[in-house]
Amino acid sequence: MRPSLLAIVVCLLPCTVLAVLPGGGGPRQDCWLELDAPAPNYPLSVPGKSRTAKEVRCFDGDAGCDLDGKVNGECRFPLDVCMRMSDPAVPGCTPADVVSFAVAGARGKRDLAALQQAGSALLPATTSTCTSGQSIRVPLRRLGKRGLGAARRSVKLKVSTRAGSDSDRITFTCLKHEWPSYGYDQSNTRATRNETTLSPANAAQIDIKWTFDIVAHEGGGSGTVTSTPTVGNGMVFVTAWNGKVYGLRQRDGKVRWSYDTGSGTGLGVQSSATLTPEGRLLVGDSLGGVHCLVAKSGELLWKASVADTDPAASHVWASPVVALGRVFVGRASHSDQPCTQGHLYAFDLQTGAELWRYATVPAHVCHNDTHITCTTDADCGGAACVPGVGGGVTATVAVEPTGKTVYMGSVGCYTRPSIGNSDALFSLDAATGVAHWIYRTESIEQYHDARPFYHDFGFLNGPLLIDAEDGLGGTRKLVLGPSKDGTMYAVDPATGALVWSYSLVPTGGSFAGFGLFNSAAAWTGHTIYASLYQTIAPSWPTSNDHLYAFSDRDGTPIWSAQIGPSWSSVAVANGLVFVGTNAANEYYVYDAATGTRLKTVQMPGAVQSGASVVDGVVYVGYGGGMAALANP
Repeated sequence: MRPSLLAIVVCLLPCTVLAVLPGGGGPRQDCWLELDAPAPNYPLSVPGKSRTAKEVRCFDGDAGCDLDGKVNGECRFPLDVCMRMSDPAVPGCTPADVVSFAVAGARGKRDLAALQQAGSALLPATTSTCTSGQSIRVPLRRLGKRGLGAARRSVKLKVSTRAGSDSDRITFTCLKHEWPSYGYDQSNTRATRNETTLSPANAAQIDIKWTFDIVAHEGGGSGTVTSTPTVGNGMVFVTAWNGKVYGLRQRDGKVRWSYDTGSGTGLGVQSSATLTPEGRLLVGDSLGGVHCLVAKSGELLWKASVADTDPAASHVWASPVVALGRVFVGRASHSDQPCTQGHLYAFDLQTGAELWRYATVPAHVCHNDTHITCTTDADCGGAACVPGVGGGVTATVAVEPTGKTVYMGSVGCYTRPSIGNSDALFSLDAATGVAHWIYRTESIEQYHDARPFYHDFGFLNGPLLIDAEDGLGGTRKLVLGPSKDGTMYAVDPATGALVWSYSLVPTGGSFAGFGLFNSAAAWTGHTIYASLYQTIAPSWPTSNDHLYAFSDRDGTPIWSAQIGPSWSSVAVANGLVFVGTNAANEYYVYDAATGTRLKTVQMPGAVQSGASVVDGVVYVGYGGGMAALANP
């Protein structure tokens, strides 16, 4: 027996399950036992080849799939059982009272024994009823010097009624977490827990292993890479300003395939690609396109768009994030000329259909008072009712472990006043897009003629979900937002209340369009690592340090170093910090604990990319291509 597609179930109390998997057995008994578990997602159906998904695949630490939400060498899959269901997905089945329940091999297996006990407690099942809170543990295999490998586990279950029996089977596969997305994980920590080869002891030997020269490969054009390469399943996925996505062989950089998003006429692709455990690859482009590809071949599965207004002003800066079958993608402006109305979109992972969208600012406001939303000039007392713009979502969202809550940030627009919920952090319901809370860092601005631009603060990257020191010997969960205004904001994930903030610059200054915290920060070991860009002088002299380590207890600096203004997102692995600079064709490796520079790698171009670190190799983009760095 194998699980079928996800079915929607409406049932009476005490059953509270809204989505379960019919077992796929005979049509007369398949509703007697059903599974409350993630829908099977592998093998992936590809163009020209229809396949039935037979197993649930998950990266270690995936939100909504691995219940602990941590990269820790195992997946904990949710699995509950439902009995005597009235299920419209199996109309040929008449519910029957369940008198026995069995989990094969439960003896000596703690998780299976717990499921057996929970299911047996429901007997006799004379109404629709389900267990709650059960899970199956799948540890990754230990491969000696090769580290961790995928592991698979099948669970067999059976119920009996006076009319017969129903048997179900579901297979779970846990995959090693390499670097499948921009933020490394769905908390955006950018800090791998799996690296063991590179360390402070051997960092001085790190050098270029191979390069992928995009300009040479294409015979000209732009080969700039500012995204973080994505690594998984023996491949490296790179996006470039020429509008193309490349699938490279991991060991030597050989091109396996390339895909043209068609955005080379805009600003190409700055969004990092996102790899899913079943083998999809998702990427957004500078004309508002969202592309879902087959990771092995680069074939297009579907394409969606966030550019429902003006494609020339609708840029996907943020990398797609996937959880519970939803793809979250932000929309922002190119360079605020013109500005667009910021949005977060949720698309269906299977089809690309839009599920919902959330606007960060009103559609229209009054020119004489931007607090007032309007539809006509009459709503503004005769003043102009103007389009509401700004509040772009350039930041890659974070998703908490259950996959049910999304956290995001918005930015301002320097050519228009900050209105609505621009310059803010948000908590949204992942299923509906409804806001739980909004934390706005600045007051709403009005139109004026006194200066050529508006303050344009907000969050270009992040937020991060972290377990920070609380100062009392314990930890507390925080949503961390490093802002363009030079301040880090840490808020309570449940309420949005400010817990602490720390600013590197005097308040009240004016900032450049990209701001001080321009690139993505990293977090591990109760330390926040961030590279810095600039603000408009004199608020931030260029002589100040541009690489910092901060305490997650209150944001105070631990150490700092000078690397010059940087757009390069920080990556952390096994006691090392990796970062680039706009100021030179160099890439740096620092000791994460002390801030000592351990290595300077001469690069073919300036590094404005973030790095991914997998199995002793650092993959990083530069102004012309991508390089792999490693020890000899």
